[in-house]
Amino acid sequence: MSVGSTRSLAPTAVASYRFEPLAPDEAERWDQLIEPYPGRELFHQSVWLDYLAASRRVETAHWAIRRGRETVGYFCGGRLQMGPFRILGSPLRSWGTNVMGPLLARDADQKALFAALDDLARADRLAMIELEHPRLSEQLLAASGFEQVPDWTYMVALTGDDSDAMWHGLESTCRNRIRKALSAGLVVEDTDDPAAADEYYEFYLELMRRKGRRPPFPAETPRLLFSHLKKADCLFALRVRDAAGRLLAVGLFPHDESTMYFWSGASREEGHPLCPNDYMHWVAMRLGAARGLRLYNMSGYGRFKRKFGGALTLVARWHKCYWRTARWARKGYQLWFETSGTRAMWPPRVPKRSEAEDEVEVHPDAEPVTSRWRPSLRLSDVYNAPLHDFPIRDEILFQYLPVSRDMDVLEVGPGSGVTAFRLAKSLRSLTLLDVAAANVAHLRTALAGLPNLDFVCADVCHPGLSDTLGRTFDAIYALEVFELLPDPGACLMNLASVLRPGGRLLLQFPNYPPSLSPGMTHFRTRAGLGRLMATAGFTQWSISSLKLRRHARFLFEYLHERPIRAYRRYRSRNGLLRPLIYDESWAFQHGSRLEPFKYALHTAWLAMSVTMRVGGPVFARAPVGDDILNRNLIVLARR
Repeated sequence: MSVGSTRSLAPTAVASYRFEPLAPDEAERWDQLIEPYPGRELFHQSVWLDYLAASRRVETAHWAIRRGRETVGYFCGGRLQMGPFRILGSPLRSWGTNVMGPLLARDADQKALFAALDDLARADRLAMIELEHPRLSEQLLAASGFEQVPDWTYMVALTGDDSDAMWHGLESTCRNRIRKALSAGLVVEDTDDPAAADEYYEFYLELMRRKGRRPPFPAETPRLLFSHLKKADCLFALRVRDAAGRLLAVGLFPHDESTMYFWSGASREEGHPLCPNDYMHWVAMRLGAARGLRLYNMSGYGRFKRKFGGALTLVARWHKCYWRTARWARKGYQLWFETSGTRAMWPPRVPKRSEAEDEVEVHPDAEPVTSRWRPSLRLSDVYNAPLHDFPIRDEILFQYLPVSRDMDVLEVGPGSGVTAFRLAKSLRSLTLLDVAAANVAHLRTALAGLPNLDFVCADVCHPGLSDTLGRTFDAIYALEVFELLPDPGACLMNLASVLRPGGRLLLQFPNYPPSLSPGMTHFRTRAGLGRLMATAGFTQWSISSLKLRRHARFLFEYLHERPIRAYRRYRSRNGLLRPLIYDESWAFQHGSRLEPFKYALHTAWLAMSVTMRVGGPVFARAPVGDDILNRNLIVLARR
């Protein structure tokens, strides 16, 4: 297939909207033109577009969105050429830009908008378009062929008329650290000195060296950010000094008239005991509130950012590839970037573990470690991992559960332990809970080399799980376990009792009646499952159906399911009438027979996993009505 082969580029039969490039005199009045439109943010304004043009070497463009002679909105973005691919970003992830996208009148037709975008892609021969704006309809984006890449961020309310409310909204640990910084005599200043950009980058380079990574942007990027935004009075550039005047930390906080954003920050490692980062963010919040700003977008998540009392909020970036080759290239680039794209050629001999990894927070578009957590591909995993079947369920975690290296996580039903083997390196601690004593003993042996694992033998449905565990967690997940439990209500109450406030729960299970599933638990209605969630104490949850995307389903069916279907039919003749626990499975009891083939199997699974992901995300969620029976379900909840 040639690089120029297209998909979904047939001219729209009836295009009610069209994108019309602005004339030069109109482009000069861009800020005035977009001012009346809802959803306008700093990243739509000329000062940010000029910064992007200078720092990212993109061609910024402005369009009016017309319906006949009527203007229904405006659209801006950046065009760039990557090899044979012409791409339009509004914005692209690597730009360090939280949102952009179209600005529309309140009564605008988004379906017509996306049809007009397809016409624009055809006219400009675009290989891909990427969008992010919270006012865009998820349902219409998906129906128009856009694919979602979810992420999360903390949103902190700023209350200029009530600083006490902000203070008491902080976690007690954060308040104590700020008091410690004040007692040590730390001082924070909002500086106009351009040298602050270089000071920040020096600290940032040191952080990257400690992590064994290359910086994803050059020193010129923060310099340009400072020069463009500071003169427009759209940037807090904060320096933190100790009582002796020594510089400890630098942070860059862009803002418009309503919202402040954390772009990036870095600090001196030896200064961390004085808590400069906590104090810097608190001062930024007070400066924003005093300016009349109402919201602080922390541009990511993690334990450090959670301390400031924000609401963990789902954000989504959407992209549409119009060429198949562009889709393959995008996925290949993503795999390269996640596995080796930011690694230093010569990592440090002895990486230091310090508070920098907990306190220094960087915009997710600038520092992928804080928002992308797929474990690196390592050839040693082929022989170090415990013997396992194809780990298809791991893809669910990588797509739908946000974790970071400062989190404590609980896995219910760890099975062979391969998920824990892959995930443990991305967490502070991982606790494995299983009802089968034999499997717990097996996992202790198989995963003995991982120091941050804990093993607990307990029944997740038995009252008093919190006393048994003796601790709480930032996230809990259970994959293909919930359908096997005799008392799902008791299970949910137990899980809620060990989940920290704001913590996240992921459940994935086949919701089929016993005649079609080995499990005893199933739900006929969404409302019935929702009542159990509410009774358990969860404040937010979503229930969706989950299925493999077409390319992944094809590979999984022909390379995995069909070869072992004969065995499944044989096992079904034995009439398994009670829930299957892992230590009763053939794989557990007779796994030694497969040990001689372990390396070959694991190599095949690795190749199959990479191949499935080249075609895009492996799984897709879809909304469900009240009838949820006979579906594979995924439940995402927050306490």
